[in-house]
Amino acid sequence: MGTTVRVRGEDKEKLERLRVLATLSSGAKVTQEDLLGLLLDEALSRGEEFLAGAFGPKVPLSDDHFKRVLGLVEDWGIETSSEEIDQTLYGGPVKKRKK
Repeated sequence: MGTTVRVRGEDKEKLERLRVLATLSSGAKVTQEDLLGLLLDEALSRGEEFLAGAFGPKVPLSDDHFKRVLGLVEDWGIETSSEEIDQTLYGGPVKKRKK
């Protein structure tokens, strides 16, 4: 499924230059779509390192923002243990606890 993404003119030119370099380097035709996919894969694999380099280091939330996030928490009235949470997040069968 294709989706249209708006790209500034200067960024489109940079992508095309990079595509030409990749084609010359590899000896095979590289499309902008393939190149963009590879760039995204690389950024995701580097995770925090990429984000810190691109947008600066992670900063702590202000007290006001922290309170706003905590305000989103609600009690669903279900008791869980850390083991149940780990099983749900990381896989494996979830064992029902007896109350």
